[in-house]
Amino acid sequence: MKIPHRFIVVDDDLINNMLCRVVIKGSLESLDILTFTLPEAGFDFIVKEYSEKEIPTVLLLDINMPTWSGWDFLEQFDKLDVKIKNQIKIYMLSSSVDPGDKQRARDNQYVIDYIEKPLQERTVLSILEVYQERV
Repeated sequence: MKIPHRFIVVDDDLINNMLCRVVIKGSLESLDILTFTLPEAGFDFIVKEYSEKEIPTVLLLDINMPTWSGWDFLEQFDKLDVKIKNQIKIYMLSSSVDPGDKQRARDNQYVIDYIEKPLQERTVLSILEVYQERV
């Protein structure tokens, strides 16, 4: 079974980050999980870490954050080297129920799907199934 080596959660909500960590660990105990409350810090980490190594990763990205939005993050992600982009499968994880946000996420070439908060174990298992198909 092909699984990602890492999950990264980029969300300014500390409670959501903790919940994501618990839910993901419940599905994949040995997986590396990183959380970033500042999208710029998450982005900078990706640029540095993924330029030097290959680490198959799922990124859970919030939409509404105070500094960069998820959309700002995706605009910057678009500028990255294809070697980095190919390692990361992005899911928008948001509490937004705006149909426009959902459609915009699904229309983005880098976003696999839109997930409503809170993250649930069945959603993690679904992500893993899709991951296997796309790798």
